[in-house]
Amino acid sequence: MLRRFFQLLVALVPLVLFALAMPPVQKRLYGGHATEGILLLLAALAILALLEGLLFRYWILPGWGDKMAERLYAGSYLPEQDELARLVDRMTQEKDAAALPALEKLVHQQPRRLRGWLELAHLQYELLGDATAALRTLEAAPPHMRDPEDAALLLYRAASLCEKSLKDEAAARRFLERAAGQYPATVYGKRAAALLR
Repeated sequence: MLRRFFQLLVALVPLVLFALAMPPVQKRLYGGHATEGILLLLAALAILALLEGLLFRYWILPGWGDKMAERLYAGSYLPEQDELARLVDRMTQEKDAAALPALEKLVHQQPRRLRGWLELAHLQYELLGDATAALRTLEAAPPHMRDPEDAALLLYRAASLCEKSLKDEAAARRFLERAAGQYPATVYGKRAAALLR
């Protein structure tokens, strides 16, 4: 909290400097030197925009972005309070393929959660070496997604799995076509379209 307050104070410094530059500008504007006053005002505005832009871009927004991402993607819980995260972590550490049915059940209980589908497909591939089961998981997930970005990502991953692990170029192309056709405005829809060219 103290850090944010300090950031706000620092962000106000260029505004204070801008305010201090205004009396000479006004003097010229109303003293018969309007052109000179306008040029000084434009220069002061440009410097203000540059300083504020640099402050926000490189110092303020990165910290705020991290906090926002933590709230949006992690939620208000800690990872150790998340049943899915705990199960995936245990399965990964212990190489425990026997827990896959439990993970699959959890994923189907929370079908709108992208992470669950991605983790399930990953572990089906890593622990069982079953690229076909991983592909079925990636293919089943998109209709459950609320966000088109997530759905396009799943189709893009399915295409990558087809190409690299299953060596099925035709299937990979079909998934890319679905991603590009159904979600053309998304990042992965655009990537898919670029690969199809």
